[in-house]
Amino acid sequence: MPTLPPTRPALTARSASAEADAIGAASLVLAATLLTELRAHHAATAAHCLRVARLVARVAPHLPGEPWRGRIAEVYAAAALHDIGKLLLPRSTLTAARALTPAEWACMTRHPSHGRAVLHQDETALAAASPLLVEAAWGHHEWWDGSGRGYPRRLAGEQIPSIARLVAVCDSFDAMTEDRPYRAALTHAAALREIERGAGTQFDPQLVAWVLTQGLLADDIAA
Repeated sequence: MPTLPPTRPALTARSASAEADAIGAASLVLAATLLTELRAHHAATAAHCLRVARLVARVAPHLPGEPWRGRIAEVYAAAALHDIGKLLLPRSTLTAARALTPAEWACMTRHPSHGRAVLHQDETALAAASPLLVEAAWGHHEWWDGSGRGYPRRLAGEQIPSIARLVAVCDSFDAMTEDRPYRAALTHAAALREIERGAGTQFDPQLVAWVLTQGLLADDIAA
């Protein structure tokens, strides 16, 4: 019996590629819509989200073993929406020109859960988008060591979605290298030292080691 040409696997590959493209596109559309709302609510937070998204998209392709590392549209959208829960926080908390009070801090720690809620407001759009969006928004403030300093669910280690672990590193790096009303920005080199210090407690130690040894956040470092 003659052997049929292997057309079905090729069609399957094309179908999978088309599906991935559709998910990426839907994720970017949802991100653009929600970031417009966030920009109107607090422009500085929206700008921070976009900087983090650029960092994450730069690092992600170089991470070994991550199934999403080539899905850059999804990864970018997930990182861009990591702080979308701040839409539900009072502007007074987001614009405070000082360290937060205990009550304000308690409010701030709700933003990952708020992020999950905001993403679920449009179930149709979310269903078409990547699950990475919820994973990043809900998980980026968990601590690797599972201590009470992480929130909101006090996950530990690999319980924390890998995209959230990467966003956590890039989020902290950007926050440390930007001026705040109550403190000056750190240099890039100083921020990287803080990231290294947090490996194994706040951050995934293997991820930090890879990012540092590969120099993935080391562009234009000033000592």
